[in-house]
Amino acid sequence: MVTDKYVIREQNASLVMEQIVQHAPISRASLSSNIGLNKATVSDITKKLLEDKLIEEIGIGESSHSGGRKPILLQLNNKAGLSIAIELGYDFISTMVTYLDGEVVFYNKERGIFITKENVIAHVSNIIEKYQKISHLTTYGIIGIGIAIHGIVNENTISFTPYYDLDKMELYEELTKLYQYPIHIENEANLTAIGESTFSTEFNNLISLSIHSGIGAGIIIDGQLFTGLDGRAGEIGHSVLYPNGKACPCGNKGCLEQYCSDKVLLELFKEKKELTDVTPDLLAELYFAKDPLVQEIIQEHCYNLSKGINNIMTFFAPKLIFMNSSVIRRIPEILSLISNNLQSSFNKDIVIENSSLGSKASLFGATALNIRNFLNISHLKIINTD
Repeated sequence: MVTDKYVIREQNASLVMEQIVQHAPISRASLSSNIGLNKATVSDITKKLLEDKLIEEIGIGESSHSGGRKPILLQLNNKAGLSIAIELGYDFISTMVTYLDGEVVFYNKERGIFITKENVIAHVSNIIEKYQKISHLTTYGIIGIGIAIHGIVNENTISFTPYYDLDKMELYEELTKLYQYPIHIENEANLTAIGESTFSTEFNNLISLSIHSGIGAGIIIDGQLFTGLDGRAGEIGHSVLYPNGKACPCGNKGCLEQYCSDKVLLELFKEKKELTDVTPDLLAELYFAKDPLVQEIIQEHCYNLSKGINNIMTFFAPKLIFMNSSVIRRIPEILSLISNNLQSSFNKDIVIENSSLGSKASLFGATALNIRNFLNISHLKIINTD
């Protein structure tokens, strides 16, 4: 049985907390003005939030132009709880523990761990139990556990995972039997979009394109994640690039991710250069050394990838597209090469950027999910978090 961790249930209290998180340090008078609640109501709500140790008074602000008493400023008590975010890749596990403002307490990435339905509970349990030992140092302890999955997820249920077998088990049910913490399971690309929307930009219409073993798009429309039927929206990697092309685990042939994923790119690099082992760093090193074969591989990669991005732009017309790829982080010129292949008038004024959150983007998304569920805030914005 999962413990109900909501400490803010009343709508007006949620509105006050949302304003404090987004605009701190802020006075009670400013809260009243911004939300449209009378000062007495705001005073009662902030008194309760202070008693619950969710906010704190941090000093004296400037008085208004009309003079009078200087206001006491309020901010979130970021150390009231801990969020645990976990990304389960097919061959790695990433973990990030943060306070309630997204400040990172701990981050780790273990490579060479091949996730299966037989070992996933043990791996996740080891992580949770490690941080249970320090959770008592905060008022509310562990406020949520967010898990990023490389596959289709709908309402905590994993329905399709092309590169591991977690769709053959009930991960959410198994974990909620073991732990009382709120647990949130979501698609990795969706979480990168939530992470970017929360921590990177003020824009409320964006796409976050995750390019790893597969290719997925997280879609934010009017500040809300768009998931489509049964969580299937954003599976851009399974759009057909070449009819009757390479077979894909989804059942189609010629899917975009069979030509443009980082995994496929590195495998092609390994094959063409006849190497026993390859890394994004080695690929970047040879690219910048003007290796003709690597230059050719990258050019073809960018051409193919631009076709998928063109479709995203045409379908959704986002203000901004974030690119999250270990290869692109090392070879940022790829963004220019992609842009050179985007000539349609429909692409005008759409910005393509490298993700500022990088390999932690999905973890920041899981963190945002934990925090906003704990604080009962539907629109969480915490910009400029390290």
